[in-house]
Amino acid sequence: MEKKVIQYIEEQGILEAGDHVLIGVSGGADSLALLYFLDKYANQFEITLGVAHLHHGLRGAAADADEEFVKEFCRARNIPFFSRQRNIRQISRIEKISVEEAGRKERYDFFSVIAEAHGYNRIAMGHHINDQAETMLMRLIRGTGVKGVSGIKSSRDNLYIRPFLCLEKKEILAYCKIHELAFRTDATNFQRDYTRNKIRLDIMPMVLEINPRAEVHFNEFTKIAYEYEAFFEKYVDLIEDRILASEINRVVINRDVWLGEEPVVQKEILRRAIFKFKGSLKEIEYNHITAFYSLLKSDKTIWEIHFPHDIQVSRRYDRVMVSKKEKQTDVIITPKPILENKTYLFAKEHLIVETKRVTPAEFKDKRCFFSKEVENHCEKYFDYDKIKGILVLRSRQSGDYFYPPGLLGKKSIKKYFIDKKIDRNRRNEIPLLVVDNEVLWILGYAINQRFLANDDTKKIIRVTYLMLGEKCDSRYSGNFG
Repeated sequence: MEKKVIQYIEEQGILEAGDHVLIGVSGGADSLALLYFLDKYANQFEITLGVAHLHHGLRGAAADADEEFVKEFCRARNIPFFSRQRNIRQISRIEKISVEEAGRKERYDFFSVIAEAHGYNRIAMGHHINDQAETMLMRLIRGTGVKGVSGIKSSRDNLYIRPFLCLEKKEILAYCKIHELAFRTDATNFQRDYTRNKIRLDIMPMVLEINPRAEVHFNEFTKIAYEYEAFFEKYVDLIEDRILASEINRVVINRDVWLGEEPVVQKEILRRAIFKFKGSLKEIEYNHITAFYSLLKSDKTIWEIHFPHDIQVSRRYDRVMVSKKEKQTDVIITPKPILENKTYLFAKEHLIVETKRVTPAEFKDKRCFFSKEVENHCEKYFDYDKIKGILVLRSRQSGDYFYPPGLLGKKSIKKYFIDKKIDRNRRNEIPLLVVDNEVLWILGYAINQRFLANDDTKKIIRVTYLMLGEKCDSRYSGNFG
């Protein structure tokens, strides 16, 4: 067995001379055998060792005995020992995750803290072929792709290593017996409260009845899946920068380029977009990716879906974004009557509106500066005689309409916003100057041709607006120039 592990370590290149290796040791057969093996061959590999033990706080006196056992094992061999005690059950309740997940999270956190604090550049774990098979089945049951079934790797992040991934559990148990390693047995390994235990105790025995070498075949399959994954990842690495772009608080997807790829590549790009934004794919399952994929392939130009951990994926016409879920806020502009010869400050909207009655002569003098009154600028002139009712500034309402210049008939404000591809989350923020439901001016966008002043107009009102932080053309900015 030792020759087999030595060969595996050399083939995988997971140890180098001078490495400082921290071993995660629970006291069970796998981790204790790994500790014994690495200590035995430390001089041959030219490595130094340390041991980290996490007390989960789940089994009372039995857990205390495990910790003392590992500590004494290390003391007898002069190996540095580090331990930490955590209440895993309480952590799982607070963070609303399973006890399994909480234990795994705390272990890895503890190991990485000790490694960084004490200069360990490798963290060795006791995973083996049976663990590989269980992990593959667990991921398939929960839902995964090729990346998931490629399983546990011999090395991850150039930090975590698994020298026993070439061994079956029975080989490790035989090794413990030969070398009289009185390992500890965790009683929780036989409780069916945990998913992995159900797979180990119930599912795997039935699978092994069909084929006693099933676990070995599962392990071989994970290797094949890993080879396919490595080839695929290399290709996606080459094209990713052409499709994904990081902006402040979001990742943007170039849909046109994305559409040119094969479906399998398209789905991987979507996974990467989420990972690029969040830094993980935790709880992002295959059904999330397929929902994202189906919407992005469709002709719908406005949509959004929400994923775990406040991830929002949305499309706003040509822009497809992964971002944090937006908090819906009330952006409606409260209706405000607009009278002549007044200045209004809308503090919440950062908007100033000024009205002034002007003479036909003043209007004609101003007309020499612009050829088309319909151009979008900060100043408009209206025929005051045509305004029958109260002039109001407000957000859009159902039934709003106007008569666009150059078109016959009226157009709804809703249809106008859709045609202009204005983000629906911004539509309430756009100020409208209205009389009842007829819009005279969509500030910053369009004018109603029915109310425009001309050379024959007798009573003229000038309306000027300024969005604070914006700069208007000085020819049209009235007193705000």
